[in-house]
Amino acid sequence: MNMIELLIRFLVGGSLIALVSLLANTKYSVISGLFVLFPIVTLVGFFFIGKSVDSSRLHEITRFSIYSLSTTFIFLYTFYHLQTKYKLIESLFLSVIAWFLAAGILILINHYVLQIGKS
Repeated sequence: MNMIELLIRFLVGGSLIALVSLLANTKYSVISGLFVLFPIVTLVGFFFIGKSVDSSRLHEITRFSIYSLSTTFIFLYTFYHLQTKYKLIESLFLSVIAWFLAAGILILINHYVLQIGKS
């Protein structure tokens, strides 16, 4: 990955965050919840992954990503329920911990059951 690619990723990601933040302060603030999940990282990530691996490897990575959506659900579900009990930063921190736990479990499930990416 060269510096131009890094700069493009930085600008696209930063622009999206700025737009979501602006939208959150309008009368359409709820819609920012949709746009915060816009798959820009996924889009850019798969673009660069697709340029660096063959199609069968890309297919495996995409398949594992589909299973990985469950970790995002765990993060959001945890964050939703913790907001009433904890401050924002604490809720986010604990939700990230929940995401890492879910990701670890998913990796173990993949290793022992799904075996995606093993030849």
